[in-house]
Amino acid sequence: MVHITNGDSVAEKLRRWAGEPRLIVWHDLLHEGPVLPGLPLEELTAIRGAWLESNGYGPADKLVERDRQLRRLVARDSLWLWFEDDLYDQLQLLQILNFIHEEGLTESSHFVVEIPRTLQVERMAALAAAKVRLTPEMIETGVRGWEAFTSSAVPTLLETDISALSHLRPAMERLLQKGRVNETILALLREGGKTARQLFDEYQKTEERPFLGDNTFFRYLNALAPLVQKDHNGIYRLSPNP
Repeated sequence: MVHITNGDSVAEKLRRWAGEPRLIVWHDLLHEGPVLPGLPLEELTAIRGAWLESNGYGPADKLVERDRQLRRLVARDSLWLWFEDDLYDQLQLLQILNFIHEEGLTESSHFVVEIPRTLQVERMAALAAAKVRLTPEMIETGVRGWEAFTSSAVPTLLETDISALSHLRPAMERLLQKGRVNETILALLREGGKTARQLFDEYQKTEERPFLGDNTFFRYLNALAPLVQKDHNGIYRLSPNP
């Protein structure tokens, strides 16, 4: 079997639980930056990798290696997809389901394992036992979801039945709330000055399904200048003269 998951934290726990499994880490925050429609995996990876590297998210090579591993392993083994219910994970799951469809791998035995945001190694055996077999309906919904996401047609998608993927609807609804992070930052600063870490911690509490990492949040925060200013003590405040 091949385990695929969202990022390094879950991957480290998978290694502790399963030894040294065949493991692929997706490593892409698809809700940020360009995601063009209709491109094969490797062509989109070239675009994504360049954007991620130029914005300080690590070398593009890690996505290229991800694809290389995927091509080498996926055609001859079952996939176990370990993903959470938030926007970050659900977009990755859509891309993987679209890949499965494009490669004609729908007859294989693939499984989805739903993981909580606070994942404990001791619980992983129970989570694995509760895995759900990937159905044609789930793959079809994933293909439609990926097409809608990459072509900016999410409102139309939400008018259809996407219940085969139980967490997709709230994730897509959150995707449409594009200005919410900035609005929340400004609202929190109206209460008084805060450090970047305090702002991030308080922002996380406003999300029912937190999905934004701290580095991405700090990019949002710094992009709000000159509406927001940082003093010499590292305290962010609303600018008196925006």
